Amino acid sequence: MFYLGLIGLKLLAFALSLLPRRLFLLLGRGLGALLRAFGMREKVVAENVARAFPEWSGEAREAFVKKSYGELGTLFLEILGTFYKFDRFVERYSDLENEHFLEEALAKGKGVFVMTAHLGNWEVLTAVGPNLLSTPVTMVTKALKPAWFHRAVEVSRALIGIKMACEPRTMQGILRALKKKEIVGFVMDQYTGAPVGARVPFFGVPVGSHTALATLALRTGAPVVPAIAVRKPDGRYLIRFEEALATADVGDQEQSILVNTAAYVARTEAWVREFPAQWMWIHRRWKGDLSPLPQGAIGEILK
Repeated sequence: MFYLGLIGLKLLAFALSLLPRRLFLLLGRGLGALLRAFGMREKVVAENVARAFPEWSGEAREAFVKKSYGELGTLFLEILGTFYKFDRFVERYSDLENEHFLEEALAKGKGVFVMTAHLGNWEVLTAVGPNLLSTPVTMVTKALKPAWFHRAVEVSRALIGIKMACEPRTMQGILRALKKKEIVGFVMDQYTGAPVGARVPFFGVPVGSHTALATLALRTGAPVVPAIAVRKPDGRYLIRFEEALATADVGDQEQSILVNTAAYVARTEAWVREFPAQWMWIHRRWKGDLSPLPQGAIGEILK
């Protein structure tokens, strides 16, 4: 199944690579409209948008949801496109901004955590490391299903210098990359429950968020560089690196983890507010205990 699946994905990706970029984007918006017409997570999207932007009118939300599905359809096609000469796509359509922040962090010799979100196209951002900046990247991710698809993705990423750190060997992959002074990519905008999550505010609502990045930053001293890859109106990608976030150590490990996790989640929220239509609103980001935090609390560790 793996070989048949990989061949099929490569053929689809090859066909998509032949399309002019303008036609590709038009096809992506069409796919997005089709996904919405079939009701793909439409209720989840509506609930998420209402929670994030309660001040918007019904008309404003409707226009926004339509646009966001167009971006989602384009993203799906671009992800399919990663199976055929994705490095060339990245080289052709990427515009780097403030890459000196990443270079300065790498120069410290401890490796670097690049923190991002499911915004724009994180696959483009990941591929920038080995293909434009000559630095291998290890992505922290979950195992994909079905197994043949995971293997196809793993093989395709490896061909362009991207490694995957998955359970049960996630930590080994991360520490190996840092030891080699490479980049480790973390996505910080998905719900995470106990025992590795903490409730910190996202759009004003305390919600479970992963604490692994904060824990590892405190443990290793590796800098955390925020970065995004967002689609510009002409279809090109803006790859924006930001100044490394200071890792706060307040003397208590649990509180330090909360402070840093809250800072990371606040940064992802700022990105979503800046480029709202390009975030993946189909995620069930708000779930679990959404009650207010105790007065004066930054957050609370989920146990």
